[in-house]
Amino acid sequence: MVLMLSAFSIVYGELSRVSRLAMPQKLEQLSQKAVVDCITSVLQLTKCVVELKQSTSSNYSTPQSIISALPIASYWIGRSVIGSVAAAYYCDSQVAELTTSTAAILHTFSSELEKKRAEESYEALKRALYYTSSSKVEVFKLMFNVKDGEMRFKDNGLNDWNTTRVALLITQGLDISDLRIYFLNWFAERAKTRLLWIPIPQNDDASWTTKDEQQFAELKRRMPSLYWSDNLQKKISPQFIRFVKEQLFPDFQMGGEPIIVSLDQQGRIVHPNIMHMIHIWTFKYIEENTLGVQGIYSITALVKEELKKGTSNINRVIPEINDMISVLVGDINHKIVAWGQNIEKRIQHLIEQSTPYNHEREKFLWQQEPNFSLDRVVGTHGRHVYIDYEIQNWLGTENYIFLYGGNDINWIRGFTSKVHQLCSKIQLKVKLAYVGKNMIIRSIVDKEKMSLCALDDSYVVGRFWTRLQSMFLSRIYYLDSINHFDEECNDEILQGLKKLLAYEGKNTRIEGWALLSKGNKVVVCGHGAKILQVINDYEIWKENIATKGFDEAFKDHHETPLTSSSLKSHSCCALEYPTTLNKIPENEKCPECSYSMHKFVTFTCCHGHDTDLEEEMYH
Repeated sequence: MVLMLSAFSIVYGELSRVSRLAMPQKLEQLSQKAVVDCITSVLQLTKCVVELKQSTSSNYSTPQSIISALPIASYWIGRSVIGSVAAAYYCDSQVAELTTSTAAILHTFSSELEKKRAEESYEALKRALYYTSSSKVEVFKLMFNVKDGEMRFKDNGLNDWNTTRVALLITQGLDISDLRIYFLNWFAERAKTRLLWIPIPQNDDASWTTKDEQQFAELKRRMPSLYWSDNLQKKISPQFIRFVKEQLFPDFQMGGEPIIVSLDQQGRIVHPNIMHMIHIWTFKYIEENTLGVQGIYSITALVKEELKKGTSNINRVIPEINDMISVLVGDINHKIVAWGQNIEKRIQHLIEQSTPYNHEREKFLWQQEPNFSLDRVVGTHGRHVYIDYEIQNWLGTENYIFLYGGNDINWIRGFTSKVHQLCSKIQLKVKLAYVGKNMIIRSIVDKEKMSLCALDDSYVVGRFWTRLQSMFLSRIYYLDSINHFDEECNDEILQGLKKLLAYEGKNTRIEGWALLSKGNKVVVCGHGAKILQVINDYEIWKENIATKGFDEAFKDHHETPLTSSSLKSHSCCALEYPTTLNKIPENEKCPECSYSMHKFVTFTCCHGHDTDLEEEMYH
C-alpha cells in the first residue's frame, strides 16, 4: 500500500500538472474530490485489514467471510489506486464506482473489527480480574469504561477505593428480597468491607425503563450502607455484563440469588461468591487475625537463666557478673521487642492490604469444624446466632435439647406430651424448641406453650434455614476442594445437614422430625415416627440408662431396627440442590432410609421474596 501510494503521488502529480493546462478549473476540483474520497476509503480499508490481522485476542477467530474477502480487498485497493490515476486525467465516474465497491467491503470489515475489539476488551477484563490487575481502579475502568475523575460511587471518587476492602454485590436486575436487604445492610454496616452493588440487566440491550429507575431509587433508599453509581446502566461495560453471565452466574449463582464477589487490593477475584461464607460465620470471626508473633518474649528469661548457670563458678572472682548479665539480657530484650514490633507492623500492613474473604480463609474455617454438633446448627461463638439465648446457655452443659419440626400438629402434640411424660419419669430436664418453617404450626405451638420459642418471627426463621442451606453448599465446595466429595461421601457434617434440609424441604410431606442433643453433641436426628416410637418403647431400654446414660441408651434403641408397621415406610423427604450447582450427584440416597431418591427438575419463581419465607403461602 505504501509503495502504491508513493507511485500514485508521483504519477498523479505529473498528470495534475498536465491536466491543469487542458481541464477547466471546476472539473478539476470535482476530479480531485473523487480521488481524495477514493484514497481515504482505501486507507480505511487497509487499516481495518491490518488491525484484524494483528488481533491479540486468543479467543477471536477471523470468520471465513473476512478470510475470503482479503484477496478481494487487495484487488480493489490496487485497482482503486490505478483507477484514481486514470480518473485524474479522464473522469471521476470510475473513481466513484471504485469507492462504492471499496466501501461495501469496508462495511464488512468494520463490523468484524468491532467484534474483535469487544473480544479483546473482554479478554483484558478477564485477565485483570483473574491474574494481572495492578489496582482496583484499573479494574473499575475496564468494568465501567471510565477514566480518572469520571465516576463516583455514592460520595467516593474512583481513587478512594484503592486502599479499602471491596466486594461486588451482583444481582440479576433489581430482584432482591426483603430478607437479603436486611442481611446485607447488617453486614455492610459492621464489616470492614465496602459492598458495591451492581445490578446486571437481564434484557439484551441493557436498557432500563422508568419503572426500573424508580425501583432502583427505592432500593438505594432501603440499602443506605451499600455503594452504587448513578446512571450505572449507562456506564457499566458490555464486557463486564458478559463476564458476569458467562463466568460467575452459571457456576456460583444459586437459583437467581445475588452473589458477592470478593476482590483483593489489586482488584483480582479471590472468591467468586462469599454469600454462603458470611451466612455461616460472623464477620468478626472471618476477619479475626490468626497471624502474630508468639512466644518470643519469654526467650530472655531462658537466656538469663543459662547465663547465670554458666557463670556460677566466677561469682567470687567477678562479683558484678550478675549486673553484667542483667545489662546484656536487657539489651537482648530490647532488640527482641523491637524486632517483634517490626514483624507485627508488617503483619498489620499485610492484613490491611488483603481481604480475609477468600477461598483460603473459608477452607481454614471449615478445617476448624471437625464434626456435626448442635452449635454448628444453631450457631455459637464465631457463627451466626439465630436461636434463643437460653438454649445457647445450655450448649456447653450436659443438658438435653430437642429441636423439632414438622407439618402435623397431631404428631407435635403427641411428641411434646410424650417427652414431658418421659422426663417426669426419670427426672430429666429437656429443652424443647420448634424450629420448623410452618408458620401456622408455629403459632399453635406458641399458643399451647409446647416449645421454648427459639425462632420467633419470619425473618429469623428464614435466616436460620438460609444459613443451613449456605452451610450445605459451602461444605460441598470445601469437600470438593480437598477431593473428598463424591456420591459415596459420608462426611458427618454434610450428612447431618442433608437430613435437616430434607426434613424441611418445600416438597417434603413429613409429619415430624426431631434432633436430640446433649449439650453440643448430637445424639440422634431422625424421622418423627421413629423418634416417637423410641420414646414409647422406654420400658424396653430403660435398664440401659444406668450403665450407658440416657443419651447412649436412647441412641442404641433408635439404631435398632424397629418392627412397627408404621415405620416400614415414611413420608416423603425432599433434598433440594440448585440446578446451577455443578457438584450435584447423579444418584442421591435418602438421608432417612438410604433408598435412592427420585430426581426432579423444578422451576421456582419467588417474585422477589426469599424461598424459605414462601413456606407461609404453602401452609
